[in-house]
Amino acid sequence: MLQLNRLAIVLSVVAVLWIGTPSTNAQGLIFHLPEDGKSVEYEGTLTQATGPDDQTPLTWTCELSIKSVGREEAEFEGKVQQCRWIEIKTLTGKAGAAGIDPGPVGARIYKVLVPESKIVAEPVDAEDIPNHMLPIVRGFRRLGEEAVKEIKTPALRIYPTISLLTNYDSPEVVATNDVPDVILQGQQITAKRMKGKLVMERAESKSTNEGEYWVSTDVPFGLARWIVSVTREEKESSAPRSEFHVVNVVSVDMKLKRIRDNAESELVTP
Repeated sequence: MLQLNRLAIVLSVVAVLWIGTPSTNAQGLIFHLPEDGKSVEYEGTLTQATGPDDQTPLTWTCELSIKSVGREEAEFEGKVQQCRWIEIKTLTGKAGAAGIDPGPVGARIYKVLVPESKIVAEPVDAEDIPNHMLPIVRGFRRLGEEAVKEIKTPALRIYPTISLLTNYDSPEVVATNDVPDVILQGQQITAKRMKGKLVMERAESKSTNEGEYWVSTDVPFGLARWIVSVTREEKESSAPRSEFHVVNVVSVDMKLKRIRDNAESELVTP
């Protein structure tokens, strides 16, 4: 129970990282669309520490899946166009013989109708609009043990509540043909290895997101692996910047586990 309570605190801390700086958020998880019916699953760990020298960090198991569960035409930005139903599910908790126990807060599932034209891998789209969030026609979500609710906003915010990986403005290409460490059996993935950094700062706090990720056309939606750390620092608002000190480090390491066909929606919507 204590571990689940600490998980709730960590997820709450992660959820407020973007407050006051909405322009720096990005969608980050989807780089291209596969054939409808494809799904991809990842597994990894979420770690929370009080700093780089913390010898007793808390660790939870994470699972994340992305599915394409239907196509339909819908009106977006004044014209009817092809859209895709995308379902994203995350589980975070302690792993046991029966799987992950997410408790009341560690499960999230989203089902959104996304214009296919808005799925791009670059920091900006064809009209030079920043790729900060995932535009949606409509959508639904279920958080923890709550009832299914309609998403009222015109876009889905991926970072930081769904994934710590963000869509960095100027990512560095570390290697063009790298072989990431994955859990997937029977297939070797070749990917572009990328690295990015995002700093969000206010008078009393600073958050530094550093990510390394592998993007591949062999993987539905594009990601083969990602490693991200988010370091939060604080100081008195009137103190100089040199007074910033680390109060929390949240990190995640996610690896490709499974690719499936004939995916079906899990979220029952109104």
